[in-house]
Amino acid sequence: MKIAAIFITLAGFGNTASAVIPLQDSNEILGHWTLLSVAPGLKNAKIIENRDWEFTNDGRFITSGFNRHIHVTDRLEFKYRVENGKIVATDPGRPNKPQVYEIYEKNEDGSMILQGGVEGFYFLKKK
Repeated sequence: MKIAAIFITLAGFGNTASAVIPLQDSNEILGHWTLLSVAPGLKNAKIIENRDWEFTNDGRFITSGFNRHIHVTDRLEFKYRVENGKIVATDPGRPNKPQVYEIYEKNEDGSMILQGGVEGFYFLKKK
C-alpha cells in the first residue's frame, strides 16, 4: 500500500514537470499581453489584475495599469532575457534578485500561463 501511495505521488510530480514549456528565444513572448489574473496555485482562487504587459525585442519588460498592491496606476520597466528556457526579469531596485518565470501553458487562442515570480501563476492573454 505504501509503495502505491509513493508511486501515485511521484506520478503527480511527473505530470507537473512535463507541463513546463522551455522558451527557445524571446520571439514566443514578444508583444503586448493583458495580465488577467494571478494565483498562488493553479487550483487556488484567482485574483483579478487587468494590467498590460509588454515584452520588447530590445530586452525590456514593461507592465502598466492599476497596481493593486499600492492602489495607484503605474508603469514599471524591467530588463529581461531568456536563459535556460526561462524568462529572467531584473528589477532595477533589486539587481541581485531577478524574477524568474516559466511558461506553464501556452494555447493557440493566445492565452498563456506563466509560473514563477512573486505571485505564483500569471494568467495572460495576447492582445
